[in-house]
Amino acid sequence: MMELPIVPGRGLNTYSAIQSRLNYLRKAGLEIDDIARHALDPADIQKNIESFIGSVEMPVGIVGPLLYHPKDRKPELVFTVAGTLEGALIASMNRGAKAISKSGGFQAVVRHQKMVRAPLFLFAEMNEALAFEKWVIDNFEEIKAQAQLHSNHAALQELDIIVMGKAAHVKFVYKTGDAAGQNMTTTCTWHAMLWMAEHFQEESGFAILDYVIEGNGSSDKKVSHYSMAKGRGTHVVAECVLKESVINRVLRTNSQAILDCFYPSVALSKVDGMIGYNINVANAIAAIFLATGQDLASVHESSIAILQVEKVEEGLWFSLTLPALVIGTVGGGTHLPKQTEALQLMGCRGSGKVERFAQLIAGFALSLEISTYAAIVSGEFAKAHEKLGRNKPVDWLTRSEIDALFVQKCLSPKWREQSVKNIRFLGEQRVDNGVITTLTSRVSKKLMGFIPLEVEWEDERSALPIAIGRQPILLKSKALDIEVIKGLHLMAASIDPKLSDLLNRFRHQLEYAHCHLKEILLYESLDQAGFDCTPQYYGKRLDEKRQAYLLMSEMLDEEALAHINSQKAPELWTETQIKRVIKEIAGVHQYFVIPENRKKLDCIHDFEPWQAEPLYEKLVSIMYTEEDRPFVKARLGRLFSYLKGLEEERKVLDIPNTIVHNDCNSRNIAIRKDGRACIYDWELAVLDVPQRDIVEFLSFVLVEDFSEERLFDYLEYHFELQAEGTNRDQWFAGYRYALKVYLLSRVSFYEVAGILDRYAFSDRILSNAFRMLELLER
Repeated sequence: MMELPIVPGRGLNTYSAIQSRLNYLRKAGLEIDDIARHALDPADIQKNIESFIGSVEMPVGIVGPLLYHPKDRKPELVFTVAGTLEGALIASMNRGAKAISKSGGFQAVVRHQKMVRAPLFLFAEMNEALAFEKWVIDNFEEIKAQAQLHSNHAALQELDIIVMGKAAHVKFVYKTGDAAGQNMTTTCTWHAMLWMAEHFQEESGFAILDYVIEGNGSSDKKVSHYSMAKGRGTHVVAECVLKESVINRVLRTNSQAILDCFYPSVALSKVDGMIGYNINVANAIAAIFLATGQDLASVHESSIAILQVEKVEEGLWFSLTLPALVIGTVGGGTHLPKQTEALQLMGCRGSGKVERFAQLIAGFALSLEISTYAAIVSGEFAKAHEKLGRNKPVDWLTRSEIDALFVQKCLSPKWREQSVKNIRFLGEQRVDNGVITTLTSRVSKKLMGFIPLEVEWEDERSALPIAIGRQPILLKSKALDIEVIKGLHLMAASIDPKLSDLLNRFRHQLEYAHCHLKEILLYESLDQAGFDCTPQYYGKRLDEKRQAYLLMSEMLDEEALAHINSQKAPELWTETQIKRVIKEIAGVHQYFVIPENRKKLDCIHDFEPWQAEPLYEKLVSIMYTEEDRPFVKARLGRLFSYLKGLEEERKVLDIPNTIVHNDCNSRNIAIRKDGRACIYDWELAVLDVPQRDIVEFLSFVLVEDFSEERLFDYLEYHFELQAEGTNRDQWFAGYRYALKVYLLSRVSFYEVAGILDRYAFSDRILSNAFRMLELLER
């Protein structure tokens, strides 16, 4: 027989024992460096784990605010922390919480709290088991006293005896205060059993052949009809009424559609033998359990649930019953630092808080039920999981392949005179990815986004290699355009399933087409033409087979900048800086208005919103429906007519298209301390009138109460930069046209995306764009 190795320090969680175990694993060739890194104090987990070697991290998100009506107290906005690896779960819980809160909030009641332990007693004859049953009933008070000697919190409520042949199962039903109580009830029950075995045999003359602490009748960490009917843990019920208007606007469906699906669904669940009825309560329960130090093995019994829906005058009444929520605000893992913080955030830390904790869990679980059911009914659920395009196996580029030789091969001819001696990943220098990369990362696992590097150069022109210094460089791995559409499709599905269909249908007409190529080729073209209004270009790699599209550029140093990413601070922009950007971008426009200068950029197409009219009409419709402010709503109403007349308006403009940035704003423009503008993120570039970039830029950098004089000063300055003989009326008509395009395409995107995550600048640029247009139309 094979001799089993002995892992050092079994049962010990001292620092030396932990280190011994880690050394043992390393000698065995089992590397767990990441797992071994942790922030836990071994003294804090002595009673929580054995043979400790480290920890695994789980991301947690914030859910809320959710409007809660506690009994006899003022309503309050509550939050929870939820841990999960399932994308969209937190977003869905938040959407449900928003719907409940906008409809007036939820209330909840705890019916009872109990914990069950069910020991088994074996006898030689059935009549002995029946005699034991009667004896237990007669001696309840004594048994209760014996059980309660061993806990300050456990209170025995009843004994439920089930005789099956020669066996007797005794369900000890306790109240356990603020603890879940599995361990305390085990201890109490065991001592009561010892007393029972001794005294029953003395008083009856019958021998108990054997007894065990659990005969599997307590439903501990199991789903059962007993827990459903009698309850185990905390029995809590939450309810709310959703207004019809909220169902329409927040959940993107209506009460009748929900009811039409609900009743047939309940009928099938009965045929299938489902215990209770719910959609995905377990998702919310598991996420909150994970964050708050609950027993994860109790998730499925705690997720027994009954969802009820009824039509009421205001809209729909929802109720969620959780009959077996096994939770505690003390004991278990609730004492650990992060779990304590999570409970504190909920106002549920420590003694006297378990009922509140149960009510909040029920409220957040109800939020998820409502959101998920609405997503199913509206078609959003299917759209969010729809696959666009074919999934072919691809040998994607990996981070491990990026070394000095790799970087050397990416360099442009201008930089190849110097060789790369070494590179180092700058992991500690975090560079935030943009919205597009963030969205796309949810639908693709390939290497995407910014990878900061430090490159050590050598000069090959010298007789001997001489190190000429180290330099930070930003490597950007681009997502394919179809991957971007998939990410946008996923986002749109959470807003309106029809919008996601339209995005896919018109994807070739949108600015996202070829976005994986456009920015790279534009950087290269601008660098070759001698422009210095972009970050320094170092090189590229285009590998269609491996779907690798890489751009190497300057990593901007904030210490060398006057300001960057100033989207929320238009007051930072001086008149000189604004005019410098206008001059720089106008120079780019004038260069690319010449067809010969853009011959290598045939991936950049004309932007004609009328080619995707149903999409933009849908965006405007959503904006209009969402808006409550009468003045803003009236402005938005004009967009429908703008869209209808846009094609004809373009036809009469005698202004040639050029390459425009199409995302030309203070989110993508920095000002260096020497006054130069640095314009980046060109991935959405299209062919359009040059005024398009100017009006977008001004909508971001002008304060909301800007004067007519200030606006026209900038527009006249831009006009003066044009070639002699340019018609002024035509040029200013171009501003009006460009503002309509901007409002219909980019601003509508910000506004609609803001339903999920509001942009801080959104209201300002919407107001500024309309004000500019109104001043130009006088």
